[in-house]
Amino acid sequence: MPTANKQVTKLNVYAPPQEGDLLEAFENQHPSYKLFKEKGLNRDSTGKDVEGKDITTVNKILDDGLFRRLRRDFLNKVDLSKGAIERKVIKLERRRDLSSETRKMQEYLVTHVHWVAKDFLGNDLISTEVLEGMHNKPVTSTEIIKGKRVTRYQNWQPVYDISFSKEAVNEALENQINPLELIKYMVRTSRSNRDDTYSLEQFRDSNFEECQEISKQGKGLNR
Repeated sequence: MPTANKQVTKLNVYAPPQEGDLLEAFENQHPSYKLFKEKGLNRDSTGKDVEGKDITTVNKILDDGLFRRLRRDFLNKVDLSKGAIERKVIKLERRRDLSSETRKMQEYLVTHVHWVAKDFLGNDLISTEVLEGMHNKPVTSTEIIKGKRVTRYQNWQPVYDISFSKEAVNEALENQINPLELIKYMVRTSRSNRDDTYSLEQFRDSNFEECQEISKQGKGLNR
């Protein structure tokens, strides 16, 4: 049975913050913010807000884009005196991508999570979906403007950093509050096929070719 995440006991860049300013802690910890800031995208300007202040790429793409509802609607309302933020795993996903190290296809684990907490009245709060094992890397270009190098944001691309393994699956299912039978287990067997009918055992213990065959024959045990 899964256990409640009452306390974060190890370093995990994707774990929910549990002390101090939660928004600040989230930004300081999450890999996407670190990569965007390394490129100086928290100091550029993409326009002005209603008060005439600069809107940076971090503001526009991360604060108001990818993490908007998580940041403003959830973390601002959490009252940690009512209890810690807990993880609720809703889906595990196997994805294949080209390894930057080996230049070969490799399988990665992406965990889809809701964060669950309380507000100051003790009411339940549930975040929008949080991904563990995948973050966003900015794609930039450099221009010379008035003799100075200026970094321009172009787009973002996904980065996967948790290799798929039985151990990674078991770890993802620790310290979370959702019954294992209610979690979806999905394998991307091709670009167009996303099958979430696998049982935990099929998902965790089968190799990629076996997953393809299970999907092809419709033998997922979680239908």
